[in-house]
Amino acid sequence: MTQSEQPLYPKLSSIYNKIMQLAIAIALIIVLLSILVFNQQSNSDNIEQHFNHVAHEYSGQAALAISALLVKKDNQALQDYIDELALSSEVIHNVHIYGVSGQLLFSSDAAQSIRALYGIEQHKINNGELYIPFVEELRADNLQGYLRLTLVKEQLVTRLNHANNESSEMFRIMLALAGIVGFLLTRGLNRFSRQGYRLAKETTNKAT
Repeated sequence: MTQSEQPLYPKLSSIYNKIMQLAIAIALIIVLLSILVFNQQSNSDNIEQHFNHVAHEYSGQAALAISALLVKKDNQALQDYIDELALSSEVIHNVHIYGVSGQLLFSSDAAQSIRALYGIEQHKINNGELYIPFVEELRADNLQGYLRLTLVKEQLVTRLNHANNESSEMFRIMLALAGIVGFLLTRGLNRFSRQGYRLAKETTNKAT
Protein backbone atom coordinates (compact mmCIF):
# COMPACT_ATOMS: atom_id res chain seq x y z
CA MET A 1 0.00 0.00 0.00
CA THR A 2 2.85 2.34 0.88
CA GLN A 3 4.67 1.64 -2.39
CA SER A 4 1.54 2.48 -4.46
CA GLU A 5 0.99 5.81 -2.63
CA GLN A 6 4.57 7.12 -2.91
CA PRO A 7 4.48 7.99 -6.64
CA LEU A 8 1.28 10.04 -6.13
CA TYR A 9 2.72 12.28 -3.44
CA PRO A 10 5.20 14.25 -5.62
CA LYS A 11 2.50 14.80 -8.26
CA LEU A 12 0.00 16.14 -5.73
CA SER A 13 2.68 18.27 -4.10
CA SER A 14 3.65 19.71 -7.49
CA ILE A 15 0.01 20.60 -8.27
CA TYR A 16 -0.45 22.30 -4.90
CA ASN A 17 2.78 24.25 -5.39
CA LYS A 18 1.67 25.45 -8.82
CA ILE A 19 -1.73 26.50 -7.49
CA MET A 20 -0.05 28.34 -4.62
CA GLN A 21 2.38 30.07 -6.98
CA LEU A 22 -0.47 31.09 -9.26
CA ALA A 23 -2.48 32.48 -6.35
CA ILE A 24 0.51 34.46 -5.07
CA ALA A 25 1.23 35.79 -8.57
CA ILE A 26 -2.40 36.93 -9.02
CA ALA A 27 -2.37 38.60 -5.60
CA LEU A 28 0.87 40.44 -6.40
CA ILE A 29 -0.49 41.59 -9.77
CA ILE A 30 -3.63 42.94 -8.06
CA VAL A 31 -1.50 44.77 -5.48
CA LEU A 32 0.75 46.28 -8.17
CA LEU A 33 -2.22 47.36 -10.28
CA SER A 34 -3.82 48.93 -7.21
CA ILE A 35 -0.60 50.84 -6.53
CA LEU A 36 -0.54 52.01 -10.17
CA VAL A 37 -4.15 53.23 -10.03
CA PHE A 38 -3.58 54.94 -6.67
CA ASN A 39 -0.40 56.60 -7.96
CA GLN A 40 -2.16 57.90 -11.08
CA GLN A 41 -5.06 59.26 -9.04
CA SER A 42 -2.71 60.88 -6.55
CA ASN A 43 -0.74 62.54 -9.36
CA SER A 44 -3.96 63.75 -11.00
CA ASP A 45 -5.11 65.27 -7.70
CA ASN A 46 -1.74 66.98 -7.25
CA ILE A 47 -1.93 68.41 -10.79
CA GLU A 48 -5.44 69.73 -10.11
CA GLN A 49 -4.29 71.33 -6.85
CA HIS A 50 -1.32 72.90 -8.65
CA PHE A 51 -3.59 74.33 -11.33
CA ASN A 52 -5.99 75.83 -8.76
CA HIS A 53 -3.11 77.34 -6.78
CA VAL A 54 -1.47 78.94 -9.83
CA ALA A 55 -4.85 80.11 -11.16
CA HIS A 56 -5.68 81.86 -7.89
CA GLU A 57 -2.25 83.50 -7.98
CA TYR A 58 -3.01 84.86 -11.47
CA SER A 59 -6.49 86.09 -10.55
CA GLY A 60 -5.38 87.52 -7.22
CA GLN A 61 -2.60 89.61 -8.75
CA ALA A 62 -4.87 90.83 -11.53
CA ALA A 63 -7.55 91.77 -8.99
CA LEU A 64 -5.11 93.94 -7.06
CA ALA A 65 -4.05 95.84 -10.17
CA ILE A 66 -7.63 96.31 -11.39
CA SER A 67 -8.78 97.50 -7.96
CA ALA A 68 -6.12 100.21 -8.03
CA LEU A 69 -7.28 101.33 -11.49
CA LEU A 70 -10.93 101.38 -10.39
CA VAL A 71 -10.02 103.77 -7.57
CA LYS A 72 -8.49 106.16 -10.12
CA LYS A 73 -11.69 105.92 -12.22
CA ASP A 74 -9.68 105.97 -15.43
CA ASN A 75 -11.86 103.85 -17.69
CA GLN A 76 -9.54 104.02 -20.69
CA ALA A 77 -6.52 102.96 -18.65
CA LEU A 78 -8.56 100.10 -17.19
CA GLN A 79 -9.72 98.93 -20.61
CA ASP A 80 -6.18 99.10 -21.98
CA TYR A 81 -4.91 97.10 -19.02
CA ILE A 82 -7.39 94.23 -19.34
CA ASP A 83 -6.84 94.06 -23.12
CA GLU A 84 -3.09 93.87 -22.56
CA LEU A 85 -3.59 91.33 -19.76
CA ALA A 86 -5.54 89.01 -22.06
CA LEU A 87 -2.90 89.29 -24.79
CA SER A 88 0.19 89.13 -22.59
CA SER A 89 -0.05 85.44 -21.69
CA GLU A 90 -1.30 82.29 -23.40
CA VAL A 91 -2.65 81.21 -20.02
CA ILE A 92 -5.30 83.98 -19.92
CA HIS A 93 -8.25 83.46 -22.27
CA ASN A 94 -10.32 86.55 -21.42
CA VAL A 95 -11.10 89.08 -18.68
CA HIS A 96 -14.43 90.40 -17.39
CA ILE A 97 -15.12 93.05 -14.76
CA TYR A 98 -18.52 93.23 -13.09
CA GLY A 99 -20.04 95.82 -10.81
CA VAL A 100 -21.25 95.18 -7.28
CA SER A 101 -24.73 94.25 -8.52
CA GLY A 102 -23.31 91.92 -11.19
CA GLN A 103 -23.62 94.11 -14.28
CA LEU A 104 -20.81 93.81 -16.83
CA LEU A 105 -18.61 96.91 -16.81
CA PHE A 106 -15.56 95.97 -18.87
CA SER A 107 -14.31 92.99 -20.85
CA SER A 108 -11.21 92.19 -22.85
CA ASP A 109 -11.28 92.18 -26.63
CA ALA A 110 -13.31 89.27 -28.14
CA ALA A 111 -14.18 87.98 -24.67
CA GLN A 112 -16.72 85.16 -24.38
CA SER A 113 -19.72 85.24 -22.12
CA ILE A 114 -20.39 82.41 -19.67
CA ARG A 115 -23.29 81.25 -21.85
CA ALA A 116 -21.02 81.03 -24.89
CA LEU A 117 -18.20 79.41 -22.90
CA TYR A 118 -20.40 76.56 -21.67
CA GLY A 119 -22.29 76.12 -24.93
CA ILE A 120 -25.61 77.38 -23.57
CA GLU A 121 -26.11 79.73 -26.50
CA GLN A 122 -27.27 78.29 -29.79
CA HIS A 123 -24.57 76.90 -32.13
CA LYS A 124 -21.90 77.16 -29.40
CA ILE A 125 -19.61 74.36 -28.21
CA ASN A 126 -19.15 73.64 -24.50
CA ASN A 127 -15.54 74.57 -23.71
CA GLY A 128 -15.96 74.40 -19.94
CA GLU A 129 -13.22 71.78 -19.56
CA LEU A 130 -10.68 73.79 -21.55
CA TYR A 131 -11.31 77.29 -20.19
CA ILE A 132 -11.80 77.61 -16.45
CA PRO A 133 -13.17 80.87 -14.95
CA PHE A 134 -11.96 82.17 -11.59
CA VAL A 135 -13.77 84.95 -9.74
CA GLU A 136 -12.10 87.42 -7.35
CA GLU A 137 -13.55 90.32 -5.39
CA LEU A 138 -12.31 93.79 -6.33
CA ARG A 139 -11.75 95.76 -3.14
CA ALA A 140 -10.10 98.97 -2.05
CA ASP A 141 -11.74 100.42 1.08
CA ASN A 142 -14.94 98.61 0.16
CA LEU A 143 -16.29 96.20 -2.43
CA GLN A 144 -15.93 97.66 -5.93
CA GLY A 145 -17.03 94.70 -8.02
CA TYR A 146 -15.81 91.35 -9.27
CA LEU A 147 -13.17 90.05 -11.64
CA ARG A 148 -13.75 86.94 -13.77
CA LEU A 149 -10.48 85.70 -15.18
CA THR A 150 -10.87 82.79 -17.60
CA LEU A 151 -7.72 80.67 -17.89
CA VAL A 152 -6.59 78.06 -20.42
CA LYS A 153 -6.13 74.97 -18.26
CA GLU A 154 -4.02 73.08 -20.78
CA GLN A 155 -1.31 75.75 -20.69
CA LEU A 156 -0.77 75.18 -16.96
CA VAL A 157 -1.00 71.40 -16.74
CA THR A 158 0.39 70.03 -20.04
CA ARG A 159 3.92 69.48 -18.76
CA LEU A 160 2.72 67.94 -15.51
CA ASN A 161 0.34 65.61 -17.35
CA HIS A 162 3.16 64.60 -19.70
CA ALA A 163 5.44 63.80 -16.76
CA ASN A 164 2.62 61.85 -15.08
CA ASN A 165 2.03 59.79 -18.24
CA GLU A 166 5.75 59.04 -18.58
CA SER A 167 5.90 57.92 -14.95
CA SER A 168 2.88 55.64 -15.40
CA GLU A 169 4.35 54.17 -18.61
CA MET A 170 7.64 53.44 -16.84
CA PHE A 171 5.76 51.76 -13.99
CA ARG A 172 3.87 49.55 -16.46
CA ILE A 173 7.15 48.55 -18.17
CA MET A 174 8.68 47.66 -14.81
CA LEU A 175 5.57 45.65 -13.96
CA ALA A 176 5.86 43.69 -17.23
CA LEU A 177 9.58 43.06 -16.66
CA ALA A 178 8.91 41.91 -13.10
CA GLY A 179 6.34 39.45 -14.46
CA ILE A 180 8.80 38.06 -17.03
CA VAL A 181 11.57 37.73 -14.44
CA GLY A 182 9.17 36.03 -12.03
CA PHE A 183 8.10 33.58 -14.73
CA LEU A 184 11.71 32.72 -15.63
CA LEU A 185 12.67 32.28 -12.00
CA THR A 186 9.67 30.05 -11.39
CA ARG A 187 10.58 27.83 -14.34
CA GLY A 188 14.17 27.64 -13.19
CA LEU A 189 13.23 26.73 -9.64
CA ASN A 190 10.75 24.11 -10.83
CA ARG A 191 13.41 22.52 -13.05
CA PHE A 192 15.90 22.56 -10.19
CA SER A 193 13.30 21.00 -7.87
CA ARG A 194 12.51 18.21 -10.36
CA GLN A 195 16.19 17.43 -10.79
CA GLY A 196 16.63 17.25 -7.03
CA TYR A 197 13.67 14.91 -6.73
CA ARG A 198 15.07 12.61 -9.45
CA LEU A 199 18.46 12.45 -7.74
CA ALA A 200 16.81 11.66 -4.42
CA LYS A 201 14.70 8.96 -6.05
CA GLU A 202 17.72 7.41 -7.76
CA THR A 203 19.61 7.41 -4.49
CA THR A 204 16.70 5.72 -2.71
CA ASN A 205 16.41 3.07 -5.44
CA LYS A 206 20.12 2.29 -5.23
CA ALA A 207 19.93 2.00 -1.49
CA THR A 208 17.08 -0.52 -1.70
